[in-house]
Amino acid sequence: MSDEHHKSELISLVEELMADIDSKLLHPKNKILLYSRYLLSKLSWHFTVSSVSKTWVTENIDSKVNSYIRKWLDIPISGTLSTVFLTRNKFGLSICPPSVKFIQCQTVLRKALKTSPNEAINDLWKATSNSKNIQYDVYNSTKQVLKDFHSGQEDKLHTQLTCQGSFFTNITKFSLSQLTKIWSACQSNLPKNIFNFTVRYINNSLPTRQNLARWGLSPTSDCSRCLAPETLLHIVAGCQSYLERFTWRHDSVLNFLATSLQTVSGSHLYVDLPGYKSPSIITGDTYRPDLLLSTSTGTLYIVELTVGFESNLQKNVERKKSKYKELIREQNEHFNSVKFVNLSISSLGVFSKECCTFIEMLNDFDFQKQHQNYCIRRMTTIAIRTTYYIFCCRNKEWMNPELLSV
Repeated sequence: MSDEHHKSELISLVEELMADIDSKLLHPKNKILLYSRYLLSKLSWHFTVSSVSKTWVTENIDSKVNSYIRKWLDIPISGTLSTVFLTRNKFGLSICPPSVKFIQCQTVLRKALKTSPNEAINDLWKATSNSKNIQYDVYNSTKQVLKDFHSGQEDKLHTQLTCQGSFFTNITKFSLSQLTKIWSACQSNLPKNIFNFTVRYINNSLPTRQNLARWGLSPTSDCSRCLAPETLLHIVAGCQSYLERFTWRHDSVLNFLATSLQTVSGSHLYVDLPGYKSPSIITGDTYRPDLLLSTSTGTLYIVELTVGFESNLQKNVERKKSKYKELIREQNEHFNSVKFVNLSISSLGVFSKECCTFIEMLNDFDFQKQHQNYCIRRMTTIAIRTTYYIFCCRNKEWMNPELLSV
């Protein structure tokens, strides 16, 4: 088969299979799963025996696949795909482009020729060592190919796509990495509209007025409420005219946490929500943390919840530490032990590193691992869904909905 014939067959195969996947009434995550497990495996043989170049695969195969991925995830052309190419433990979708699969197949082929016990096969490797695909001799395994690809995407988000990579840059510095798998599991269980919202939130391609102005679709980038630039941060955690919306999200998460801690035996619970005893009974009116829990052993847990933008995860931690330093000192005079739980969560439900104190508290209460994961999943899901609702209600009147429980 000539190169041109082979190229034509590859293009036809990709177009046919991607169109078939696209026609299915499936959740985007399942379409991506079909692509990863079915289409890429169909291309493996072609990529192994073909003499086409990686450049051709990138320009002709990757481009077709990427257009469908954008369609499934509602990502505009201005939104980078680098974030979805990341692994799930880095808040990506673990999507592998055809060009990377091509390099893996060529790596397997070159290694098989080089390490074969058959001398004639070794001679074939030597004879083809001046071809265009010898560059893949540098890889020892397909895992190394993937590792290099992911490293390249991370570097691009850190150094080149600073605006679209701001989420990734902040969560890699300040998030509690051991909970990333739980976040990914929560995301995969979201309905299509909210799932795609999280993807576009991560790569900053949502239709904020700042983005719309940048795309030439809005005459202004200003917020209709306060005339400040309407960025993603401004909508979901910054606008002073939206404070009651942010309070609703905060209280929705706090309400679930309070409900979960009611089961702690021999304890007294105080929550800054209607229907609960007020924390000011113990702390007075000067300080009023979100939640207090006193145990029968004389330990007081002071829980302060913050739900803010990803870039403020660490700032919120430091601010709350400073704010409650004096309260902790005062309460040490009345309790055997005082433990401050600094629960800083992002608008998209990412837990900060400081939330390890929250895990320690749940361990103190003998919450089993499964129960702990359940609580974290629920809090993450509530944060995502409330943020989605806040975004959808931007530039609209707020109807004071009931606290969200999922």
